[in-house]
Amino acid sequence: MNQAQKTLIKLIIVLLLSGSMLLIPFEEWGIPINTIQSRVIALFVFAALMWILEVIPIWTTSVLVITLTLLGMSNQSLNFLQVERFDSAAVKAIVADAYGPAAKPETVQATQDAVLADMKKQTSLSSAYVRSTINNTILAPVVSGKVTEPAAKAELAAAAAKLYDGTLSQRINELNLVSVSKQKSIFATFADPIIILFLGGFFLADAATKYRLDINLARVLLKPFGTNPKYVLLGLMSVTAVFSMFMSNTATAAMMLALLTPVLALFKPEDRGRAAFALCIPIGANVGGIGTPIGTPPNAIALKYMQDLGLDVTFGKWMMFGIPFVLIVLLVGWLVLLKMFPISQKSLDLSKELKGKFLTTPKAIIVYATFIVTILMWIIPKEYHGLDSNSVAIIPIAVFSITGVIMKKDLKAMSWDVLWLVAGGFALGVALSETNLAKDMINAIPFDTWNSIMLLVGASCICLFMATFMSHTATAALLVPILGGVAGAMMAAGSMDTPGAVALLVTVAFASSLGMALPISTPPNAMAYATGHVEQKGMAISGTILCLLGLAITILMMVGLGAVGFFG
Repeated sequence: MNQAQKTLIKLIIVLLLSGSMLLIPFEEWGIPINTIQSRVIALFVFAALMWILEVIPIWTTSVLVITLTLLGMSNQSLNFLQVERFDSAAVKAIVADAYGPAAKPETVQATQDAVLADMKKQTSLSSAYVRSTINNTILAPVVSGKVTEPAAKAELAAAAAKLYDGTLSQRINELNLVSVSKQKSIFATFADPIIILFLGGFFLADAATKYRLDINLARVLLKPFGTNPKYVLLGLMSVTAVFSMFMSNTATAAMMLALLTPVLALFKPEDRGRAAFALCIPIGANVGGIGTPIGTPPNAIALKYMQDLGLDVTFGKWMMFGIPFVLIVLLVGWLVLLKMFPISQKSLDLSKELKGKFLTTPKAIIVYATFIVTILMWIIPKEYHGLDSNSVAIIPIAVFSITGVIMKKDLKAMSWDVLWLVAGGFALGVALSETNLAKDMINAIPFDTWNSIMLLVGASCICLFMATFMSHTATAALLVPILGGVAGAMMAAGSMDTPGAVALLVTVAFASSLGMALPISTPPNAMAYATGHVEQKGMAISGTILCLLGLAITILMMVGLGAVGFFG
């Protein structure tokens, strides 16, 4: 069987499996999935299988994901793929019943037309939005001053009040509402701030290579770890993890991968250790961010909700369990990499191999200064200078472009396919979020009927699965508020204690950062894949092993800390 036949078979399998998602009777299973959400599920399966099987290059799959989302799941989709997003007759009937039979027909008609026109403009529809829209439209004459008579104002107020109680409220809650993705949100994935952060990292990496900054820094930073390749690997992971605790994971990966280039050049082409060195950077970046509350957004999100629940978890207390966790998982990751990708290279004498000295030409000095300023601004908290890491990334782009450090030929050689790969992952996340599919499926799971341990394991596994395919921050932003509410309700009912609530939210935050089995799972993974030294299969296997072991360590650690009274 030749390669073309294998590719065709893979494609048929992907199309059959993803297409079958459109035929699953979710409604009969008690999961209210509408037509658009069913398409998103099919797209989700399609993208996952295409990325895993690599039927076509993974960046082209990302482009296909964006295209399909635009054509079939957005507010500007093809005419024959558009669906009825709400029952106009039902909405009209609700408005008419709110006014009552004594209302003027022209008033009722005007309100109905205004409400329907407003709803057609919205991409995201919910019962709360419909209720609020009808309420505001009914009361608009009172607010604008067109109706001033007390009796008329009272009638309108009474009509609006019906929307929040009784049968009308129930009818609004039972409306079958369909949300779609915004066309602008999907297109915006091509210019998402994280894309600029990527591009800034590319500029830094290219400039560092051109002016030998990467070689010189690699020699200085890795010298303490000796010449044994195994310990040099551990050194790279450790340095990456430390930086990642206080600055963007993606920015850390971009910086460290720039230093990795001369190290990889020392390996023979057949040496599998090249993959271990390429993978150690995203592992260090993803795991290191878990160590502090500011290391990665999921941590900050979880900390906020713990504070809202009155749970005493300070910055220092987080580090007391976060840092040991990072050390343990880094050690496990190091051992996994050594086992999966044996290093044939006997010695890495960087002091001998990475010869040279820091250049002192005007452009080299510009590179050094820009490198230092960019990294310092990434490390220093935003409160001190006002720029987030994405905005900081525009500095090297601007400086190197204006000064001629990066030329047109350098720009053409950059890994633009990686940017499109990441954009496709973002688009999938937009579809999951804006169609309310992720939220509805999470809400369909009866978390409040589970015991604490079952909830902890189930929620963390769901979180890890979601974080593998969509933004870690988006995963945490979606799950933490829901589980925070569940924890609060269970604490009030006496079915969960303080340690259980802390363990739940911390585990979800950790699980969000542990999703790193695919190039699309996290930007550092995509950057490492872009080096060309990592096969997707190798990343998937090592990442899955580390994800599962990391999650098991998290659960055991949280249960143990709760048992000894660490959280009170």
